[in-house]
Amino acid sequence: MVPAGSFTDPEYGSVGMTENQAAQDHDIAVGIARYDDLVRPVADGHPDGFCKLIVDRRSHVILGAHVLGEYSAETVQVVAVAMSAGMSVERLAEIQFAFPTFTEAVSMAAQKACRTIGIGRFPPAWSYLGSDE
Repeated sequence: MVPAGSFTDPEYGSVGMTENQAAQDHDIAVGIARYDDLVRPVADGHPDGFCKLIVDRRSHVILGAHVLGEYSAETVQVVAVAMSAGMSVERLAEIQFAFPTFTEAVSMAAQKACRTIGIGRFPPAWSYLGSDE
């Protein structure tokens, strides 16, 4: 699990498989947290971006993550640690991240992936600005 980042505008970070790579050998679920739904990116004036998690539906293993926007290289490292530790997507979804931060997107993307799979019960976060889709 080696995260990679590109300090371009916008910044980009990734770890693990892409959605297309994962779909070749896995039944996948995807969770996406948009920056414009989070307090910190909006408050900082950087609402353009997202955090995407790719998960195996059966095993709940996190297969990859892709983050676009401010602090992407830092944010994707959180997912790399979770993947290296063998953390399930539902365990990642349960972690309470500091508020308000860009890394909150990791937990929210994990919660969305869990909802797609139909596992876990995660109330909407009080810091979430968007809809529950």
